[in-house]
Amino acid sequence: MSIASLLAVVDGGATTSAVLTAALQIGRRCNAYVEALHVELDPESSIPLVGEGMSGAMVEQISADLRRSSEDHAKAARAAYENACRDIDAQPLDANGKAEAGKFVFAWRRVTGREDAETAQRALLFDLVVTGRPDAQSEGAYAPALEAALFEAGRPVLVVPPGYGGAIGSKIMVGWSGRRECARAVTSALPLLTGARDIEVVHLNGEETSAAGNARDPHSAVAWLNLHGVDARAREVPLKDGAGDALLATAADSGADLLVMGAYGHSRLREFVLGGATREVLTHTALPVLMAH
Repeated sequence: MSIASLLAVVDGGATTSAVLTAALQIGRRCNAYVEALHVELDPESSIPLVGEGMSGAMVEQISADLRRSSEDHAKAARAAYENACRDIDAQPLDANGKAEAGKFVFAWRRVTGREDAETAQRALLFDLVVTGRPDAQSEGAYAPALEAALFEAGRPVLVVPPGYGGAIGSKIMVGWSGRRECARAVTSALPLLTGARDIEVVHLNGEETSAAGNARDPHSAVAWLNLHGVDARAREVPLKDGAGDALLATAADSGADLLVMGAYGHSRLREFVLGGATREVLTHTALPVLMAH
């Protein structure tokens, strides 16, 4: 398999430039089509339910504030896209639905609606979705684009922390658990794994055993990667604290520039709940993380 298309979801916030930089780095390496998607909020459909104590003037003020904020974010996202174009000496290009196989193209698409719904629909047409790291300070670390791409569209997602501009995929650490989500993440990462110079498959050794030959054994995962021509080594790491903290600490110690892991959680009536380790990694990672569910 290969990465022929990347969707970079840009909200005009703190992670926008880093998301574009990461998507372009991988897109140019893979000669892929890269689309920067900005979903502009529709104020009319985003105003909270009006209570008895809310006057018409208050509703109008909320609508005006939402519209102004939406326009500001749209302008910031477009400016970041144009700056990225200048950085790679490319002309800004509006997405037109046409792309040529094996040719790098960087296009812009702006739509209006709900970020989760629009991202879920568009993500179905891409091999990899790139989003910014969720805000650790927000309640529940809600990240509509990321969660929609993972849970609704079922696409692999590369999560990029704000300000990140380094290499991606030169030294990769795989957080191996032997679970379906993890296997899907590794499969999605194969195009990057085949080009890495150093790969370590890490299993956090807690209560679960990883006897030779079972799915949790990192050596079994290494053998699987070998069949794809990927050279990797296995490592068992004692699990003393939380799994999320342990994965991030191990990745930092090894100097990894990409962490590959499964995204654990479930959806419930369009409200998404990420598992503790997944949430910990997503909100605190200092390096890009490729996840799949």
